[in-house]
Amino acid sequence: MKALSLAFAACLLSGCVDLGHVSAHPETTVGYFSGHRAGVEACLAREARHQRLRLEADDPLPGGVDRFNLLDGHDEAVAWVEVTTASRRETSAQFYYAPDEPDAARAVAAMLARCGSISA
Repeated sequence: MKALSLAFAACLLSGCVDLGHVSAHPETTVGYFSGHRAGVEACLAREARHQRLRLEADDPLPGGVDRFNLLDGHDEAVAWVEVTTASRRETSAQFYYAPDEPDAARAVAAMLARCGSISA
């Protein structure tokens, strides 16, 4: 009962969260890119469109992490993306997606393959 009360309180404090297709226990994939964050984010957005998806900015996280939702044609989240500067000339992106969504996994793999060699 105590755990249920804590979960209810957490929901009230944080508001309702739409998980979309991502699920409560997502798969994660990390990609590293040779390039500055703005160029990587632009490439990921372009490649998302090629996958018939849309990369929409979300509220940033502390520490300079940009957050995005990868949305399908019904505006439902199929993945979450967190982009951060890994070093002076390197950017990393962490993708979160449902383990039972092979289309999301393929889209993430394609985005990583196409954007992995961005020049500054």
